Amino acid sequence: MDVILILRILLALALASAAAVNAIGPGFVREEFDRWGYPGWLLPSVALWEAVAAGVLCTPFFRFGAALALIALAGVYVSLVRSREWLRLQYPALLGALAMIALVR
Repeated sequence: MDVILILRILLALALASAAAVNAIGPGFVREEFDRWGYPGWLLPSVALWEAVAAGVLCTPFFRFGAALALIALAGVYVSLVRSREWLRLQYPALLGALAMIALVR
């Protein structure tokens, strides 16, 4: 199996799980969005965006899915930097690296 395909699948799984958590919207996630000052409608919108990105990563248009993932991750980066949560940037940075690899390969 191609290494890039494996990376795409891992990225798609990570995005799909994030989409599921955001779609369910447990209390700690809603509290986090509130603390960041985001409106209530943004959480399900992010969940939908992540789900679409995960799905498109599994198609021949995977580069578009990688671009969608990078846009979603940009929001995560901005949120964590604004709130000075530096240590929480590690996982999103790894996902961003996977998305960049999928985008350029």
